Amino acid sequence: MPSPPTKEDMEWADILTVDLSLYDTQKEELIKTVATALQRDGFFYVVGHGIDHETLSRQFDLGQLAFDGVDQEEKETHRAPIKEKGSFIGYKLQNFWEIKDGIRDRIEHYNFYQNSIDPISRHPKPLQPYVDEVKAFLAETRQKVLQRVSNLIDGVLGLEEGHIWRLHETAEGRTGDDLLRYMIYDPLTSEEASKTNGVMLNGHTDFNSISCLISQPITALQVLMPDNAWRYVKHRDDAYVINIGDQLSFMSGGILKGTMHRVVCPPKDQLHLRRLGVFHFAHFIHDVPLELFDSEKVRKEGHKIFEGNPPTTTEWEVARIKSYGTGNFIRGEEYDTEILNGIHLRHYH
Repeated sequence: MPSPPTKEDMEWADILTVDLSLYDTQKEELIKTVATALQRDGFFYVVGHGIDHETLSRQFDLGQLAFDGVDQEEKETHRAPIKEKGSFIGYKLQNFWEIKDGIRDRIEHYNFYQNSIDPISRHPKPLQPYVDEVKAFLAETRQKVLQRVSNLIDGVLGLEEGHIWRLHETAEGRTGDDLLRYMIYDPLTSEEASKTNGVMLNGHTDFNSISCLISQPITALQVLMPDNAWRYVKHRDDAYVINIGDQLSFMSGGILKGTMHRVVCPPKDQLHLRRLGVFHFAHFIHDVPLELFDSEKVRKEGHKIFEGNPPTTTEWEVARIKSYGTGNFIRGEEYDTEILNGIHLRHYH
């Protein structure tokens, strides 16, 4: 059973809502809402997506199985080659990332990929009977959420409808390496929390194109709002929380905001709980240069991001996976700085 929402008085982020049940009748209004959200703070809720409650709830059950139904020895044999290859295929186990001052993370995640790199035999035995079910859910999310959200963002940027979607899936069926991630946070000890100021996952932007999180009731996700204040994302039953990653922000010339977000210890009435998340991380197809979109709006309002030749989608993703939480950053009081392809990336404490 999911935890009840917190009863604590929290400072909530003012996040806009996009109701996809209005997609066919009020598309222009939805485009305006997405434009405001992605240019202001980079996050919005999606409701009315047509994926039923039981299907969403089932994903949390399968996520729990990925962590509690697979023993540690088998997890180790399926450890993702994060540092070696810049890949999340498999388990990211606890204590891999540094949060602050030598304190390591208490996060595990496990990833299913949508395409041919991910046969059933690749997965731990306890998960193999459910691989087809997980991938069917990933396909449903792509169709009912990602494709329609992509089309709305086309409208924001003045692109032909379907342009951004075709960067995720070509007419010939070539796709990016979208992944479905289960992610669980074990509570920090009081000593660890005091040293990290309660931060469990440092503030960062996502590496990919579009991220889709299924809302869950344990309050811990914070967004850095335009007034430079961290505020909590409030739970909404059966809603998705959408944000864009680096790659889409870069190609928009910075018009669309890749939002800084982090995970902190939950409020007092949820502090003892493990926090389970279910994510769909969408990815552009391989080897697309991160050049500016060819639209009048981007030309007029955007700006060049990279000096010289930009990296490709693949190069950027691999580099960020390899270095996140493990790189030699420039240390700062509020955030550490990583320089990648000339871009200064902030990692907030």
